[in-house]
This record gives sequence, structure tokens and C-alpha cells, in this order.
Amino acid sequence: MTTFDSTGRLEPLVQVLDRFVVDGAVDGAAVAVAIAGEQVAEYHAGLAHAPEGRAATTDTLWPLASISKLYTTAAVMALVEQGLLTLSTTVRSVLPEFDGEGREQITLRHLLTHTSGLIYESPEMVQRLIDNTPLDQLVDEAYGYDLLFPPGTRLSYSDYGYAIAGRMASTVSGMPFPELVRALVLEPGQLADTFMPPPRSEYQRLAWVVGPLAEGTDGAMYNSPYALDLAHPAFGTVATVSDLLRFGLLFAPKGSQRLHSEATIQVMTTDATGGHVHGALLGVETPAPMPWGLGFMVKGDGGPGADLVSPATFSHGGASGCTLQIDPVNDIAVAFVSNRHANTGREPFMYRLSQVVNVAVACLTRRAD
Repeated sequence: MTTFDSTGRLEPLVQVLDRFVVDGAVDGAAVAVAIAGEQVAEYHAGLAHAPEGRAATTDTLWPLASISKLYTTAAVMALVEQGLLTLSTTVRSVLPEFDGEGREQITLRHLLTHTSGLIYESPEMVQRLIDNTPLDQLVDEAYGYDLLFPPGTRLSYSDYGYAIAGRMASTVSGMPFPELVRALVLEPGQLADTFMPPPRSEYQRLAWVVGPLAEGTDGAMYNSPYALDLAHPAFGTVATVSDLLRFGLLFAPKGSQRLHSEATIQVMTTDATGGHVHGALLGVETPAPMPWGLGFMVKGDGGPGADLVSPATFSHGGASGCTLQIDPVNDIAVAFVSNRHANTGREPFMYRLSQVVNVAVACLTRRAD
């Protein structure tokens, strides 16, 4: 079902999503595209919830997995603008129990740039989900693991870092983290179709993800009420594809709406690691330094991102099958969502994300002769 394409140039993008569904690569998918700060296209294909035979539509809420980290960062940076936190605030100064073996050196900047040295998540995460472990216990567990490296010396992607950043934000603001995100990000951003967590009344709109952690149990990440109710700062957000794009446009050069100052947006969307930090992204070593903003990945010369976007592109992906990429040079933003987890095949998963963004950018930057 094509919702609209005001450019008349994105038929190849429609064909890509249709091919994903026909070939069985995903059950369902959707894409939304903006040029110069305005949405110009949206398309939905296949089934959002295959077990129920429910089609992907404009109303579908897609689990955003790790793109949730951007919403967490947006809330945290609002507190920085209010003077309740600084990027150099140490975790220990807010959470005194977070101490010992180098942890006292970890700052908020380290958490948001994945340079803290914290491991990715609990080695027993599947069992934690199956056991319906409360969020506070999941975060507490992060305090006990040895650091992978001294803070600031390398980069290693970490859900734990964002869980702790969320706890810091809640502590200094005196608000539960979901309320904080709603008050500082969702409501002022007019993101009425974004939830962290989704209320039960919205469950009939949720996409069903194939292949998540603890699949087939009542702790299945993204699919179970328990996991959705966690509102985990690293993976707890759901949204329609158009709302995901609308969130991205809050940071795009010509976005008509802003939550943050231009100074804050500049810091969030450009490299904040010094440009020299090597490391690993989900266990894969990077051959070149990996630039990272606050929340946002930065493409640069060695960072992640589609092939045809500019080095200035800032983005984030999600293991549920989604990506948000904003290219400020070409002034194009692309939000893509689907429901096939990276666990089902990381290489084809990564190809799908890149294919969608490559085709969108190629279509919109092709000269009309």
C-alpha cells in the first residue's frame, strides 16, 4: 500500500520493500522519507503482525530497539540544557554505589558515546528476560562487571551505558524515566504515535518481531508485555514510521521544529570521541577509528551508515530491523522499520538497512535531464 510519494521519484524504493516481503526476508516493513525538513513519502508493505495476519499500515507501532537510545539521549540532553547534568558529570556523583575499579572515572559523556568500558549487557540476558527481571535489577547488575578498558580509551557499544544514563536522569530530575521522556521529548516534539512504554490500549497496533531474545517465552524482547513495560532506555521505544521520521527531523538542518538549542544539536550529531577512538560495535572490531556523537552514530570516514550518504550523516539502527539516517549535506532523512531481528542473520539484516537508504538517496539525488 503506497501512502504517498509527492516526489514521483521513489518507485524503486517501493519495489525494494515489496521484494523484501515477496522473498520472505521480512514479514512487513515501512519507510518514510523527508527532503529539506518535510516528509515527502511513506510506504508500507506486508504484514506487521504475521501471527494475526495484520497488515503494515500508517497506524502500526514498530519496536525501535536500539534507536530508543536516541530518545534517551534527547531527554538527557534536555537536562544538560537545564543545568541538572553536564557531560562531565561522573556517574558516581549521582549514583554513589557506582564505584571502584575505575568506575569512578566514568562520565555521562562516556555513557552516551559508548566509551565507558561497560560491557554490552548481562551475559545472562536471555534468562533475565525469561525470569521477567525488573528493570532496576537489570541496571543494578551492571555495577558488578569488570570494565573492558579504562574509560575514554576505546569504544564498545553498551546497552548498560544507556540504562545507567537513564537512571542518572531519573535521579537528578526526581521523575520516573518514562515520564521524563514523555515530558521532555514526546509531548514537546508532538510525537503522539511514540510510546515508552506503550499502554495496553495500543497493543493491537504493535508489530510482531521475528527472532528476538527469549523468543517464544513471556519475556520475549519487543513482543511480551513484560519486555514492553520495562521501558528500557536502550531498547524500549515503539513508534509509527512517520513519527520516527518526525523525531529525526527534530535534528535535521531544515527541520521546522526543535527540542534543543542549535548548539546542543551540533554536539549530538558530530563526533564527540575526539576522532581517534577504536573499538567494537556488537563484538565486531572496527579497522578505523569510529566517530560517535551523543546518541547518534556519525558516519565520517569509518563509521556506520549507508553507502551513498555523506560523511556528515548521523544515524542509529535497531536490531528489530530499523534505521534512522539523516544526511545534512543532501538534506535527506530516511526512517525504515521492519520486523525481522538481526539474530536471524546479521549480514542480510545489514544489507537490507543499507539497500533501503541507498535507493532512497540515489532516487532523490538523481539529476532530471
